Order: sequence, then C-alpha cells, then structure tokens
Amino acid sequence: MNMMMKKIISIGLAGIMMAAALVGCKSTDAAANYKQAGLGGLVMMYDETVWTPNEEGSTESSIRFDASDECVLGVTCAKEGLYQHPLDMISVSKQIYSTYEGYEELSAPELVTVNDQSWYEWSFSYVEDGEVIQNLQRLYGENYYAYTLSYLSNEAGFAKNKEEALKVMNSVVMTVPGNEEAEAKAKEFLVGEWDMGGAGYLVIEEGGTYTWYMDSSKDAANMHTGTYGCDTQSTTLGFGEGEGIYLVLFPEKLTVEGKEGTTGSSKYDYGISLEQQTDGSYQMINATTFTMYELNKQ
Repeated sequence: MNMMMKKIISIGLAGIMMAAALVGCKSTDAAANYKQAGLGGLVMMYDETVWTPNEEGSTESSIRFDASDECVLGVTCAKEGLYQHPLDMISVSKQIYSTYEGYEELSAPELVTVNDQSWYEWSFSYVEDGEVIQNLQRLYGENYYAYTLSYLSNEAGFAKNKEEALKVMNSVVMTVPGNEEAEAKAKEFLVGEWDMGGAGYLVIEEGGTYTWYMDSSKDAANMHTGTYGCDTQSTTLGFGEGEGIYLVLFPEKLTVEGKEGTTGSSKYDYGISLEQQTDGSYQMINATTFTMYELNKQ
C-alpha cells in the first residue's frame, strides 16, 4: 500500500462534512410586496407581508425568515469536501433526525424541477418539547456545493403558510460555480477502460457517464451505470494535484443477473493514487469503506 492510500485511510471520515461558509444574503425590491434574497449561488423571491427576515437567526451560510403561527423558512448552504448528491444529503439528515423523539417520515424523497434545476423534496416530523414539529425540505447538490431549503412549524400552524413557503421555494434560481477545468484535467487520466481484476471492469466515458461491469467479461447482465464527477486534488482525501485523482460515481441503474435493482448508495467516492505500481497498475480506494482496487488501463 503506497503513502497516498495510507494517508486517505488515516484521514478516514473526519472532516468530510465540514462546510466552508459562503456569502451572506442581501435583499432588493423586486415587485409590490416582493423582495429578493440571496445566499451563495441561490436567489429567491419572498412576500414581505408574509415573511420577516430574522437577522439574529441568520449566519454567513444561512438565512432565516419567520411568519405567523411560529412558521420558519430557512436556507443553508455549504461547500463540502466531496461532491454532493441530494439523496446522500437526505440520508445524512435521516441519520440525525431519526434520533429525535417521535421521528416519522411523512413523504419519501421525490425529484422536483425548479427553474430547470433538480431538487429532491421530502418531509418528516418529530417531537420537540412535547410538540409535534413538521418539516418540509428541498435539497440541491452540485459538485462540492450543498443547499437545503426548510419550512417548519408546529403541527397546528404548518398548513397555514405551507403554500406561501412553496411559492418561495419555486422561485429559486441557482448559479453555482462549476468545476469544469479540474474535471477536464482529471478526465485525461480517467477516460478509458480499466481492468480491475476480480472487481470487474470500469469504463469511463468522456461525456460524463460510466459503466462498472462486475466481472472482466463485461456482461451487461451484471453491472451498474450512471454519471461521474472528478478532480485532480482533494484536501478531504489528503492529496494535491499531481498526486492523485478524485472520482465520484453517481449510479443510476443496477443490473444483477439481468434483473434491475438499486445500489446501496446514491454516490461512491474514490481516491486514485498516481503512483504507478511495479506491475503498471494504479491503486484506488473507496473513501468510505477503504476497499482497495487495482486498476490496469487497457
């Protein structure tokens, strides 16, 4: 095992969820009763006769609005250490909220399109200080950036301002920075066909899709396929440019013995060492399970 692989393992999961603060919000007049608010790459419109900005409840990476009946509308944003996917973000949230008293999922995650951008919406409830709290969330992930919109209130007041909250959520426009330059450099190494021995065969396309066959015969009856992201460095995984490649797979389809199913996760993060082994192979490690793979380019 080379030094980069040891470094990734030593780092482990520490710091993966640490967020870098983005710019705060600012409001301008847009139309009668409506104002504009922004946070990072997010801009939205809100009705000032319904929502009141809460400066004390806002930070550099979050904004909060209050309405009648103790209703709260909040936005948070963060730049994470690994690429984001809304379903993975929801999975992390579930792990947290499931520890709350009386936690119950009210609606499963569902894909929604807002101004040509993909979000996932879900809702849940829990008990706080003896009171049932309902929470409706929308989550967005684009490369390293993660955004969450939340509307919550006690059970009695939730319905009163729900439609107004959805109006704000449906007005959102996103302009998150891309990572095209770094991805193009990483693709120079990644694009092609990789023999992974007993772990199968990985085909990475220039256009941003991949197929991982579960054996080297490339039998389509046993594989998963989807999209991917990449970078030439990763502080989270502990390597700089020229030392390794960060690869993240977003599986969309799984086929096992000819039958379609779903993978266990919405994304898989890997670090690939650019230190070539004596047999010409490269080492790749799963950043979560620390499973090691040997890659030979064909």
